[in-house]
Amino acid sequence: MICPHCSSMLTKKEGKKRNKETVKQQFSCKSCGKWFSIPIPSDVKEYDKMHIEPGKLFHYKSDEKVRIHGLTDIHVGANEFDLKKFQEAIKIIYEDPNARWFGNGDMIELIPPNYKINQRGQGIPPEEQYLSFLKLVQPIQDKCLFLRGGNHDYLRSFNILDFDVCKTLASEMDVPYFRLPGYAKISVGEKDWFLVSGHGKSGAKNGDTELDKMASVYSDGDVYFLGHNHQLYCKPMDSLTIDDKGEETLRRKWYVRGGSFLRYADYARYSFYGIQRTGWITMEFDKKRINCWEN
Repeated sequence: MICPHCSSMLTKKEGKKRNKETVKQQFSCKSCGKWFSIPIPSDVKEYDKMHIEPGKLFHYKSDEKVRIHGLTDIHVGANEFDLKKFQEAIKIIYEDPNARWFGNGDMIELIPPNYKINQRGQGIPPEEQYLSFLKLVQPIQDKCLFLRGGNHDYLRSFNILDFDVCKTLASEMDVPYFRLPGYAKISVGEKDWFLVSGHGKSGAKNGDTELDKMASVYSDGDVYFLGHNHQLYCKPMDSLTIDDKGEETLRRKWYVRGGSFLRYADYARYSFYGIQRTGWITMEFDKKRINCWEN
């Protein structure tokens, strides 16, 4: 920011000053020592305002049942990106008034120049992938609960450029951003459910192994959702617990691996990885139960 008194660029933010009608950003000038302020337009979103820090809880409330679609490992820009399947998901979410969704990482392929992976795996450059993703989800942007990054988008951009492209996407879409795994509280009427989600890291064939680790850390979850390995399944995990009356009762939790929108890629063929069909998981929360299914 340029000082209006001496035209110096050696200025420093000094907090915000608020009144009933306006918010002003205050600055001090290191050159002339004077202070000045500029108004912040009410429609400008603060970059970190909706960043869900570790330990914080995301909360969504609904008066009736809600169907939450976990869209993970989309890989916009990859040569094998399944555009038709992704458009199917968008259409279903758009046409269902009770539908909501979240982006669970690897929204774009993001192979930077001079990266260890050859750029021939992507059909369009990263900046076009970013813009294409925004354009694709525009019809359902108002139904997005939150975004998080994955190893392709968040880790690559952050480790190489010290820049979190997923956080920028969330800011652009005006939705909360999960940098790390965490709880989302889903309230349907007076009933509270807890969705635990993260992108995932393990490529193990047994997808339950990483879900078991997640459940041991986030022990109050009702649904455990991971992506990353492109496996597509959801299954109930039943256990016995003691209710408020001191009686034994059955408690149902769900294990979910969220699938992907990436068809069988060359790197998978080369390494003889198992073939995973494209698709996603829908989680329906109502006042009495949770139900999950594959799409």
